Amino acid sequence: MKRRIRLGKLECISFITGFSLLAYELAAARILAPAIGSSTYVWTSVIGVIIASLALGFWVGGKLADQRDRATDLVWLLVTASLLVLLTLMFYPLVLELAVAGFPEVRLQAVFAALFLFAPTSFVIGTTSPYLAKLNVRSLKTTGQHIASLDALNSLGGITGTFLTGFVLFGYIGSRQTFFVVAALLLAASWLIAPHYRVRQRLVVSAGVVLTSLLLLWPAKDAEAVSLSIDTATSHYEVTDFTHSGRLARGLTTGPGGIQSAVYLEGENSPVFWYAKEISRVVKARQPQSVLVLGGGAFTLPEQLGRALPGSQIDVVEIDPGLQAISERYFRYTNPANVQLIFADARTYLNHTTKTYDMIIVDVYGDASIPFTLITKEYGQAVARALAPDGVLLANVIAGRSGACKEVFDAMRAAYGQELPQAYYSHSPHSNLARTNFILLYARQPEAQQGMKPLLTASPKPYTDDYSPAERLYYSCEAENR
Repeated sequence: MKRRIRLGKLECISFITGFSLLAYELAAARILAPAIGSSTYVWTSVIGVIIASLALGFWVGGKLADQRDRATDLVWLLVTASLLVLLTLMFYPLVLELAVAGFPEVRLQAVFAALFLFAPTSFVIGTTSPYLAKLNVRSLKTTGQHIASLDALNSLGGITGTFLTGFVLFGYIGSRQTFFVVAALLLAASWLIAPHYRVRQRLVVSAGVVLTSLLLLWPAKDAEAVSLSIDTATSHYEVTDFTHSGRLARGLTTGPGGIQSAVYLEGENSPVFWYAKEISRVVKARQPQSVLVLGGGAFTLPEQLGRALPGSQIDVVEIDPGLQAISERYFRYTNPANVQLIFADARTYLNHTTKTYDMIIVDVYGDASIPFTLITKEYGQAVARALAPDGVLLANVIAGRSGACKEVFDAMRAAYGQELPQAYYSHSPHSNLARTNFILLYARQPEAQQGMKPLLTASPKPYTDDYSPAERLYYSCEAENR
């Protein structure tokens, strides 16, 4: 077949496929978060499956390009990739349900979901690369130059897709809508090749993609939503209405591990969960003048503390600035005058702050686990520097006193106990000690126990920034108590 591809079109397609693949990969991990989580295990599964699928696509695409040598094959490969992106959106709820029901371990769940949801699209995108190379090579003397130009544009597209998706698209349109952007780009790229080839058939397929996109994008009424998905530039959240102690409440989750923050929908804005009530009780008993809260969530706890301690300064460090708008809209959050919101990573803030606090409250959970940087010796040293000499630290910990969950408990004890030797704890009265919420209190000097039990055994050796197996510990704990 005579090639009528003008210089520049192939590089443009290479750029678009690079952009689409990286945007697709980032959005892929996002849609797994509510059902499976957003841990390193999930990212590893998504990246590994996509790279393996690309490799297979390169191999198959190379064979097909040599055998067929048809530019129009590229048209249908790009159209197929666009359709597969939409199929990902249509079937991911079912696949995630099957993954969670069929496999007890998060790594298997993530690999299963990635294989069924993301491998087909990645494979087809991979097959386009050898076709582009075949079409772009005009002589053996310039083979390197022509292939390098495609690779360079593909890489630039990937870089653009990564930054634009992570910095812009997630913050303004969300992960589902990002899939539609990817589908539209791949479909548009298909028209760059042989635009007069089978126009009617291509118009029908294109119209089908657009119509399906519009149907999937049809907005749902969410003003009184029972369950609502929200994306920010940093994370994916679910806002869910539920019943607690006979009262209707609204909670915020970042994954399948449970609800992180909640408020009652009617009546006073009081703590919903035991851990928040326990923290509030201890804080009110001590009446600190300055408080640092690591982890904002829906800002329910900081708001309650701000109103209970009007003469105290409360600084709240939260990594995601998008949570303020979510909290104001769905959780009735109004920022008290004595509460300052600081949008930064908790560990980074501790490393650089020169302030000291009478009390530090640690409630930093991503789904059901704490970031690995917050269970290390170096973290313990940083948080101790920010604590006044006679100050106390309160940490909300999901762990246990036996079995695999004891390793989580010991890891948290070790992080704090090296610098703050006086330790006390309380736990939820409604759960067994195999896995439940604990509130740990740490100080340099002996404290009034305030209804808490002393931790009499010495702290174990802490983990370090170099080796901190947080996810292995947490998932072992969760698996044992499932």
